Amino acid sequence: MRFVEQQVVLDTTRGRVGRIIKINGACLVIGRPSQEPWDALTSWCTNATLAERQQLECEEHQEQEVPAA
Repeated sequence: MRFVEQQVVLDTTRGRVGRIIKINGACLVIGRPSQEPWDALTSWCTNATLAERQQLECEEHQEQEVPAA
């Protein structure tokens, strides 16, 4: 499967959905709002479902609305 930066994916080994921050060969750096990014192999990942993408986008939108302290 071919991935692109900013794509929302499911890391099947962790059961977590995130957005691809960087691609380094067969390794993806994946992130979510308010969480540390993690590494996952492309073979561990699949496209996120529509519901998973919408949930992540909602979290990203909420994070953007929080005023900086």
